[in-house]
Amino acid sequence: MQGKITGIDITGNQIIAVQVKTGLKGYQVLGWARVPVEDGGLNEALESLSGSTVLKSDTYFATIPGGHASFRNLQMPFKDVRKIRQALPFEMENMLPFQIEDLLIDFIMTDGPARGEVLAASCNRGFVSEYLGTLKRNGIDPDVLEIRCSPLASWLLRQPGTPEHILLLEIGEKNNTMVLCLNRRIALIRVFSSNNVPIIQSTSQENGLSDLEVPPREEVEACFNLLCANIRSTVHAFISQRNTLPDPEKLFFTGTGALSPKAEGLLSQFLDMPAEQIDMRNDKRVRIDRDVVRDWSPALMNGALSLALRNTRKEEGFNFRREEFERKKRYFGLKKAAPKVAVFIFLILSFLAADMVIDFYTLKKEYKILSREITSVFKQTLPEVTRIVDPIQQLRVKINELKQSNVSRPETGTNKMVLDLLKEISQRIPKSLNVHVNRMIIDTETVRISGKTDAFNEVDKIKNNLETSIHFSGVTISSANLDRTGKGVRFEIRIERKGIEGLRN
Repeated sequence: MQGKITGIDITGNQIIAVQVKTGLKGYQVLGWARVPVEDGGLNEALESLSGSTVLKSDTYFATIPGGHASFRNLQMPFKDVRKIRQALPFEMENMLPFQIEDLLIDFIMTDGPARGEVLAASCNRGFVSEYLGTLKRNGIDPDVLEIRCSPLASWLLRQPGTPEHILLLEIGEKNNTMVLCLNRRIALIRVFSSNNVPIIQSTSQENGLSDLEVPPREEVEACFNLLCANIRSTVHAFISQRNTLPDPEKLFFTGTGALSPKAEGLLSQFLDMPAEQIDMRNDKRVRIDRDVVRDWSPALMNGALSLALRNTRKEEGFNFRREEFERKKRYFGLKKAAPKVAVFIFLILSFLAADMVIDFYTLKKEYKILSREITSVFKQTLPEVTRIVDPIQQLRVKINELKQSNVSRPETGTNKMVLDLLKEISQRIPKSLNVHVNRMIIDTETVRISGKTDAFNEVDKIKNNLETSIHFSGVTISSANLDRTGKGVRFEIRIERKGIEGLRN
C-alpha cells in the first residue's frame, strides 16, 4: 500500500495517531498526535485532531476501543475459510447472550487451516455503525477496523529473535489487553477491566513529576500481582484444555502502565518468565526523524505505529469493515495521480507510435528488396519474357504450362501408369526365386533394378522372364557379382521400355 498511512489507536481514555509514509526502504514516521478522551466523548476528541497534519493521509486504520469486542475460541469441522465464515454465526449462537443478527463477526486461524481452529471476535452492529459515523464526521473513513493489540502481536511475531510462544500485555488506565501467541500465531485475546490507578500514578517517577503524590510501593506491587494472577489463571485455563500446547516463554509489555519503573521487574517476578518492554523503534524498517522523535514514548505509540504498519493481507488480523460496513472503493486517489498517469500513458503511446513508424519503414524497405530479388529470379528463369508486370503470377502461369506439357512423364502423370509397370515386373519374376530388390529407378525410357539373389543362374532367369514382356524392348544384366559373404549375388538389370503407350495397353 503506497502513500501516507495513519494508524489511529483509540482507547476509552485517549486517542493516539501515528502517520507513516511507505517507501522502498521501509517506513518513515512523519508525525504523531495524542489527545485525551474526556467528558465530551470521542467526537470532541476527534474534532481537536481535525486540524492536525497527522489526519491528512491516503489511508486510515483504526482500532475498536477495548471492551466492545467479545472473543471465542472454536474448533471448526472443516478447513475452508469460506465455509468457516458461513458456519461461524451458527456455531457461536448458543455461546453469546445476544441475538446473532445483532453481531458482526470476524475470525483468524489460530493453529493453521489444517486443523480448523479459529479465534472469533464479535462486536455489536449498532456500535460499529455509530462508531464509523463518528469517525466519518471527522474526515476519517478507515480501511480497517482492528482489534486493539492484534497488529502489535503480528508485528512482534515477525521480528527476528521473537520466541515461538509469547505473551503480549498492554497495561492501560482502566483495561488490560492480553494476547497469547503460540507457534507464532495469535491463539487467545482477553481484555481485563481492573483498577490500575496505583500503576498509572507510579509512572510520575518515570516522567519526572516529583510534585505528584506517588502511591506506596505495596499498592503498586499488589496491583501488579492481581493483574498477573488474572493472566496466569487465564493462560492456565486455556492451555489445560489443550494438552499439546506449550507454556509461553517470554512476556512483552507496553501501554501506559509500562512507564512504571517497577513494571519489568514485577511482571517478570509474578509471571515467572522474562519480561521485556516493546520499542518499535528497534525495527530496521522504521525510520523516525529527530523532529518527530521528540517526546516520543514507545509505550504509548507502539499500538498506533503497529497499526500503521499493519499487513494488508486478508488472512492477517481482524477487520470489522465487512458486510454492510465494507469499505467502498475509493477514487479520489486517482485524481491526485491523474497527471502522472496521463504523462505515463502519453509516453507509452508515443513509444508505440514511434515503434509502428519504424516497423512500417523497415517493412517497406524489406518489401522493395524482396521485389528486386523476385524480379531478378524471374529474369534468370525466364529470360525470353521481356514484359514483367506481376512476376509471381507470371511464374505461376509458366509452371502450370510446364505441368500440362509433361503429363506423359510417369512421375508427373497418374500413379496408375507406374503401378502397372511394377505389376508387370512382379509378375515376370517367378515366386520360387529368392529375390530382394534394393533400388528401382524408373524414367521415360528405362527401368533399372538393383537387388540380391542366391545364384547367378537366378539372375539369368529374371532376365529371361522379363524379356518375354511385350512392354520391354530389351533387358540387359549390367552387373552380377558375389557379395562379401560369398553366399549371394548382387545384380543390376537395365530394362529398355517400348514407350508410354506400351504401359497403357
